[in-house]
Amino acid sequence: MEQLYRHDLILRLLPGKDNPLNSQAIHQRVINQGIEADIRTVQRDLKELSQKYPHVRSRKENKANVWWAEKSLSRLSMLPTDAMNLVMIMDHAARFGMASQVDKLAPIREYARSLLKGKHLDQDYSGKVISNTRFVTLEAGAVKPEVLEVLQQALLDESSVEVSYLKRGASAPKSLLLRPLGLSYQDSNIYLSCVFRGLPPGNIAALPLHRFISARTTFEDLPAPPDYDINSVAAQRSLVNLKSDQPVRLKLRVSPTLCERLQENALAADQHLHADADGWWRLSANLYLSQGLELWLLGQGEHVEVLEPASLREQMRAIALSMVRLYDKG
Repeated sequence: MEQLYRHDLILRLLPGKDNPLNSQAIHQRVINQGIEADIRTVQRDLKELSQKYPHVRSRKENKANVWWAEKSLSRLSMLPTDAMNLVMIMDHAARFGMASQVDKLAPIREYARSLLKGKHLDQDYSGKVISNTRFVTLEAGAVKPEVLEVLQQALLDESSVEVSYLKRGASAPKSLLLRPLGLSYQDSNIYLSCVFRGLPPGNIAALPLHRFISARTTFEDLPAPPDYDINSVAAQRSLVNLKSDQPVRLKLRVSPTLCERLQENALAADQHLHADADGWWRLSANLYLSQGLELWLLGQGEHVEVLEPASLREQMRAIALSMVRLYDKG
């Protein structure tokens, strides 16, 4: 208890970065607070605190260490359960295309991790949470940090930028004047929702950031669409390949195995399941037609049959026949 009290006192006594103190001066501050501790004890406390808390810093100065605390972090108040949530969210983001952004928030991330180390330095609860997925995910596309910064600033300033963009399959990049409208972090990539000069009126583009060669601010101005909403059908049509303007009635036959999964993790909020006589189940729900829905259906293999809409059923049938032809070649 005495050590915990002393640690808490030292944390409060540490100066900011502009006025660091050596261990002797910190020891004197501790003594002035009526705490009996020798200099070696305070030096050991400082070392332990720096291992436990990332906002406790030191550097060599005149052959001795001087100490300070990053006050912006030391003012943070976070419950261990909230720290666990933050670590999990940031680790998940780092796995799915946001590693460079998470790296920039390293002090906050490490502060959260420090709260999971428990009361003793040999305890570390951060290993009890992990970001994972049952699906195979592609490696994230390489996004230039300087490009992302320019686009983020343009979003904040509501301004236009000039970019060099290499379209898939193109032999050389093309210069574009574009107006950033929003960023979508999806799967392993980051997409920019935008309009650019030459895009047909009323259209909204979605460009993957790993194809941007460079980006710079410009005085030219390209107006944004009125009442733009990144969640609108117009924006989502390009971002996630939305294929219907309204949700459609989806009817499926699903196997008992898939039904068990869907009873725990519904396909849609309005999902309804009822049993068939043969042991399979009928599912009905309202969803937008999209590339994501098609990929999910294909991923269920022999555990699902599309009944309606007829256009989607025919599309799944055509893909299944193409797959059979591929495997029949052997």
